[in-house]
Amino acid sequence: MENQVENTIQKVFVNVNQVWQKAEAISMDDKTFKIKAGNNPSFEMLKDSRNVEVQKNKDQQFAEADVKRRLEGAYISFEKLEPNIQESILEGREQLIETTYINDGKLKETVKMVQMLYNSTYGSRLDVQIKRKEQIKLEDANAFQYQFTKDEYHAMVQEGKTVQFTGTSLSGDTFQKLAYYEPKLNDIRTKSAVSANMYVLGQILTKQQADNLNKGEEVKITIRKTQKGPLTYMVRWNAKNQRFLYKNLDKTIVLDKEAKENKTIDGEKKKKQPKNAISM
Repeated sequence: MENQVENTIQKVFVNVNQVWQKAEAISMDDKTFKIKAGNNPSFEMLKDSRNVEVQKNKDQQFAEADVKRRLEGAYISFEKLEPNIQESILEGREQLIETTYINDGKLKETVKMVQMLYNSTYGSRLDVQIKRKEQIKLEDANAFQYQFTKDEYHAMVQEGKTVQFTGTSLSGDTFQKLAYYEPKLNDIRTKSAVSANMYVLGQILTKQQADNLNKGEEVKITIRKTQKGPLTYMVRWNAKNQRFLYKNLDKTIVLDKEAKENKTIDGEKKKKQPKNAISM
């Protein structure tokens, strides 16, 4: 039993070189973890250290201590948030948070959209966008040194569409981004775009697949080597939540086939029933 406990791998978050990252831990004893984080060599640390947290569930993407610190920098108390909102932020989903404060003898309100993001080089950061007092105007609709056109602005604000654009960094590097209008903020929101050569379900995306996903379309991806044989999925990119959505096409086809077969069988049964029979 002791060996079984010691060899059980736990998912954890660990703070190494001022960067919180995901890691795997094995219990050495009641007080000590042996941890493997990224390309770092394995190391030991105390279980009650403030620099390690056991992952609460498989959807948690960020350490609670990291999230608390980031929110404090944006004048938001993690403890005062509802449990479902706390959980959502820990999972990396965006959340609209309303806060109040006193200034010049008056109670003022502010609305912020917050979301934890992760970069493999720099670690986590908190993205904060404050609600505009009025709807953003065309001349102010820009991001990453890119000015949106009149048609793009209309597509986002009036039609609720997501548009793809090319942003430019301060160093001159270009990259693809997605943008859409968020009525709750009266502003444009930008998100990461899907790129070619990205791995999805273990398969490398083609440029055409990446372009289709960025347009909000579904693409078909087949995993050829599985214990059950090839499996096909319809995949969609959710730009807002920065997640891939999967639908098992094989199961859908089977269910549709079964429904048609049942309908046919039911029809045949009805044909065979005598005229005076009562259909139940």
